[in-house]
Amino acid sequence: MIAAKRLTVETVNFNDRAEVEAFFDQIIASGMVRVRAEMAELRVRRLMDSEGRMTPGELPPDMREDSGLDFGG
Repeated sequence: MIAAKRLTVETVNFNDRAEVEAFFDQIIASGMVRVRAEMAELRVRRLMDSEGRMTPGELPPDMREDSGLDFGG
């Protein structure tokens, strides 16, 4: 069943299996939109390559081993 309206926790009929599946499909689809947007942002910032692998970067100066700083713990 493809839902004609946007289902929410308040509107979904949890006794109707098809409606629950449509609700979950909507949740997964909206989540994937967010994941793709985040991945695109990581690619723009050159933190992820085109294959989805994180690219190595340099540590900030205060996190480098030779900085002489520690986290105080």
